[in-house]
Amino acid sequence: MMNNMKKVIIAIICTSSIILCTLLCLAAYNKNTESYIEFSFVTNQYDEKVLSSAPQKLISLKKIGAQSEITVRGKDSFHNFSKTKFSKNKDDLDKYLQKTDFIDFDNEEVIQLSENLNLSELEPIDCAKTILKSINQNTGFIKYDNALAADISLGYTFGRSASETLKTTMGTCGEFANVFVALMRLNNIPCKYICGCCLDPSYSTLHAWAEFYDEKLGWIPVDPQAGILGVLPNYIKRLEGIDFPDTGSDFSKIKFGNVRIVEVKE
Repeated sequence: MMNNMKKVIIAIICTSSIILCTLLCLAAYNKNTESYIEFSFVTNQYDEKVLSSAPQKLISLKKIGAQSEITVRGKDSFHNFSKTKFSKNKDDLDKYLQKTDFIDFDNEEVIQLSENLNLSELEPIDCAKTILKSINQNTGFIKYDNALAADISLGYTFGRSASETLKTTMGTCGEFANVFVALMRLNNIPCKYICGCCLDPSYSTLHAWAEFYDEKLGWIPVDPQAGILGVLPNYIKRLEGIDFPDTGSDFSKIKFGNVRIVEVKE
């Protein structure tokens, strides 16, 4: 059964449907901004500490062999941004300022885009908004790469670096995240790479986004591919790191499925 679910996930990742799922969710939640939604799902790749980090909340975790049934309460930090309590954990802030092979912010391509957008003159939230507007799949200049998505889902590659993405102007959710993280770190703003999932009983998919640190508000989630500040309650983070390899996620070995809604609270 889980093998079938894995095949479904791979098929989903191999299309640009992640952004379609996000847009459909945006339309739905725009009319009904629940205070939270509790989802239950089964997976074998997660970090319990990440599952329980704000604005989401871990409700329960039950091990079933090599996998776990997890219930998480997701918060709508997109529509209810001003009311959302973000994590203010300052541990390892310097860790999320590091350069890596994928977050290569010292590359000329990244530096030039930062200068073009005048990011060095902006506060963290304004910096994030400017980047999101520039690179998102809907109105920005980076487009979705289905072939790369297929290779990532099969475990052939971790994707492209931020600079490679800017050169090709093509990528998956991970490449959108790499560019966002690189630009934020270049401007001395701590930023995490997030591996998670967008959940819905009828349509769920793996996804990647980012979180940046604001001194007043804490760790703020953003979806660079969708271009949104804050995320919807169906965005559930499972892993985090300085880049995709550092999260420990392996799409070729992941088990994921059995998604259901447990509770909706207004």
